[in-house]
Amino acid sequence: MELEAQNVKGRADEKTVAPSSSANNSQADAKTSLRTEPIKDTTAARVARFAAGSIFGIVFLVVCFVLLTTALKGPDTVNMDGINTSAGLVGQNNSHGHVTAGNPAPDFVLNQLGGNGLQLSKLQGKTVLINFWASWCQPCIDEMPDLQKFYQAHRGGNVQVLTVNYQEPASAAKSFFKDHSLTMPVVMDTTGKVAAWGYGIQQFPESYFVDKNGIVQDFSYGPMSLTAMETKLNHVWQVSGK
Repeated sequence: MELEAQNVKGRADEKTVAPSSSANNSQADAKTSLRTEPIKDTTAARVARFAAGSIFGIVFLVVCFVLLTTALKGPDTVNMDGINTSAGLVGQNNSHGHVTAGNPAPDFVLNQLGGNGLQLSKLQGKTVLINFWASWCQPCIDEMPDLQKFYQAHRGGNVQVLTVNYQEPASAAKSFFKDHSLTMPVVMDTTGKVAAWGYGIQQFPESYFVDKNGIVQDFSYGPMSLTAMETKLNHVWQVSGK
């Protein structure tokens, strides 16, 4: 009887262990199935990859085209007295940031809007008001009517107003002047180097009053009224004469 009881207990233990072993095998099979089952490549996924690749390719081609065009074009040229020369700063760049009173005005050669080149140093003997502007600059737009009045008041005398357009196509500057009935001289700083490297321009508009000897005697960071322009001009004349 005792032996039979032990046999019965052994068979009962086998029945208890067997289900546990089967469950472990099922779990292992399930994990293996999860690891080996391939990810389905849907149509939407393929379209998304194609679109991303196409956009990248287009951007890459555009960048290459711009770089190649710039390299082939070379620097802007200016015709001065029948001689072609590079547009931009003349001599060393200003390395002191903003130009202030007492500094020589950095010399430059730039193309006039619809005309030949103009060099700042060739205007020595006159007081020059240099105004840096852009057509997208609202303070520039607000200042322009008074700047035009200042130009008309001193036109033909020993005062020269010179507006410098910052990095815009000639067509944009021409349309802007036509729309606002402006007749002042305009030169085109197409690369922006005269404004940024020469004068350290950080906002628009900025203006510099250069005396007859080529020295900056006054300046304005921001728009000026007609009264302010006349006051600064008189200050230049008091310091260095007409």
